[in-house]
Amino acid sequence: MKQRQIGAGVALTTLALVSFSSIGFAKDVTTSGKMSTSETQDIVNTLRTKGNFHKMLSGLEIAFDLDNELKGKGPFTVFAADDKAWAKINQADQDTLFNNKNKLAQVLSYQVLKGDKLDSKALESMTAVKSMEGHEIKLSIRKDDDKKTDGLYVDKARVKDADIQCSNGIIHIVDQPIMPPLAE
Repeated sequence: MKQRQIGAGVALTTLALVSFSSIGFAKDVTTSGKMSTSETQDIVNTLRTKGNFHKMLSGLEIAFDLDNELKGKGPFTVFAADDKAWAKINQADQDTLFNNKNKLAQVLSYQVLKGDKLDSKALESMTAVKSMEGHEIKLSIRKDDDKKTDGLYVDKARVKDADIQCSNGIIHIVDQPIMPPLAE
């Protein structure tokens, strides 16, 4: 019995040493490949791992195949609103939007540029871009004394985190969802 306990202790010590020594190599032990990062993940999986994008991700699944499309080849530029940004829209309006699949698809596809991977430098040199939904999105730069309002704007939304590289595009996190003119 004592011999079995010693063997288990040696095995646990060996496992701990192997685990600790492999930390610096950044390999995924399940696939023996490199660890997954936003640069190796598609846009949807980056949003899943990046932070609080539950509202946007559930909308992508409800609306239509945009969820699957954003996992595709791309390239895409996405103006993603996190859950805090979605909270700026009152709950009744959110419920109405999320219960209307067509309007939700229109709103979410407005937040995507298909065929372009535009970083913040490229966007800063432009005045407008055409969304996947079809309408133009206005771009502007504000230089204010207040650093909280400085920066790149997409329609009325401020880009608060730019240039998140993905395997099939780029994400810019905005401080409120951008909305197209909605069809009746």
